[in-house]
Amino acid sequence: MAKKISIMNLSENDLSKFCEENNFPKFHSSQILNWIYKKYAITFEEMSDIPKSLRISLEENYFIHNSKVETMTEDEYGTKKLLISLYDKKKIESVILGKNDRITFCLSSQVGCGYGCAFCSTGAMGLSRNLTADEILAEFILMRAITKKVNSIVFMGMGEPLANTKNLFKAIETINSYKGFNLGIRHITISTSGEIVGIKQLIEKDLDCRLAVSLHSLKNEVRDKIMPINKKYPIENLISILKRYSKNGKRMITFEWVLMKDINDSVNDAYRIVNLKKEFPFKVNIIPMNPVEHAPELKKPNKDIILRFKSILKDNGVEVIERFKQGQDILAGCGQLAIKDDN
Repeated sequence: MAKKISIMNLSENDLSKFCEENNFPKFHSSQILNWIYKKYAITFEEMSDIPKSLRISLEENYFIHNSKVETMTEDEYGTKKLLISLYDKKKIESVILGKNDRITFCLSSQVGCGYGCAFCSTGAMGLSRNLTADEILAEFILMRAITKKVNSIVFMGMGEPLANTKNLFKAIETINSYKGFNLGIRHITISTSGEIVGIKQLIEKDLDCRLAVSLHSLKNEVRDKIMPINKKYPIENLISILKRYSKNGKRMITFEWVLMKDINDSVNDAYRIVNLKKEFPFKVNIIPMNPVEHAPELKKPNKDIILRFKSILKDNGVEVIERFKQGQDILAGCGQLAIKDDN
């Protein structure tokens, strides 16, 4: 017997073909999708308006997903960190941010990460494997079962999303589709460390989701040390491709800047960001360094330095967001996601 696969890897056309080949009307394909993506069914048995014989056929050939929430921790702000186990016992972490009026799902795209950014615990794990499209969608389903609501998603969890574009784009297509989760494309953000090949694929696909770039320095000698990808794709190459991505200023880009004491928090660092204004529109997400076990020497600057940095940007017309310290106490903040068992 053939190995079962997740039914979430199938399109409506694939499902229609399956129904037809098994002597069922093709319209059942829409019903199946509705049960999975609108009613969040976790078993075929729940699909009460589908003939039992079809449910049995589905059960024999497919599963919906086999990911499982192992633990969930929550901080005082309502941030929830989920430890999710996968079919092969590998584990990932995903985060639910916000509560009540605005909920954001922070999704992982890989088990671990091979990019080794100095300030990131996931990078210290190394890369185990890519997540499949159905595993990414399963994250969404598991989180949705907890919150019953979602306003936006960000691919800022474990892994480099643009190193897994095949599965990422397939998952986004389902998340955005009106027959899928029906979340608007502008409510989806992809974060990248500067994976230029992936950014080119975004341009070619003309995928109109939001893009966030982990920048952290505009000096090659500094970025080389804290982000090894810079040795492959130096700053000037990254800025060049981002100019193309921005469509001559029509697309806003978000720069993420983890402020690290005595590394990228100087007055000159701030003015280098200001000087980028002539290239394309952007805003800057300031993230004071979160403590990470593998690099205790990396610390956040004091409040005065942070304020000075923000003020220079704001006074020169740069839109600035300072990330609220959600998740830090439960190791769910920026750069803190890690699975010790999966090194």
